[in-house]
Amino acid sequence: MSVRRGSPIPLQDSLAGMETRSDTGSLFFCVFPEPAAREAIAAETDALRVEHSLAGPAIRPNRLHATLHYLGEHLIDRADIVDAATTAAARVRHAPFEVTLARASSFSTRNDKHPCVLLCAEERPPIHGLWRELSNRLMAAGFGRYLKREFTPHVTVLYDTRVLTPHAIEPIRWQARDFALVRSWQGEYDVISSWPLRAS
Repeated sequence: MSVRRGSPIPLQDSLAGMETRSDTGSLFFCVFPEPAAREAIAAETDALRVEHSLAGPAIRPNRLHATLHYLGEHLIDRADIVDAATTAAARVRHAPFEVTLARASSFSTRNDKHPCVLLCAEERPPIHGLWRELSNRLMAAGFGRYLKREFTPHVTVLYDTRVLTPHAIEPIRWQARDFALVRSWQGEYDVISSWPLRAS
């Protein structure tokens, strides 16, 4: 099944309820930290757990990322959706940029597991430009129903019952040189493809 540019992506992910959740995976675009930044984030997470008595386990370093766009949960054999997303991403033209995480905080949720996150200090940091450019490409490819209008760039480091008061941390920086499309499936991350950042 092919998807024309600009056509809506069908939402049906199962037929007559025959498939199970093991047949589905979540798709998202993200920026991964460089190895040194991953180590710094892990160290900061350990410090936060000790200082604020956080009991939630830290997210594994190889799973740390800053989400750009979440595209929902789909059957893993939906090649049409993956093809449409990768085609849209290949049209992105954006220069490399620096990511700076300078604050720790929590996002409130309706349950007792609150994401503890590291955030950029600026209101519109450089990563916002990539988010906007990718959003435009995905909108044209028919993914509009999945796209959020607001973007708060962050890296989630753990989930906990406690809520952190926003506060400054020693800045953690890395140079973003690419972005990736990832499938989260059965507790693992599969990088479907990645694209280098380069000036138009």
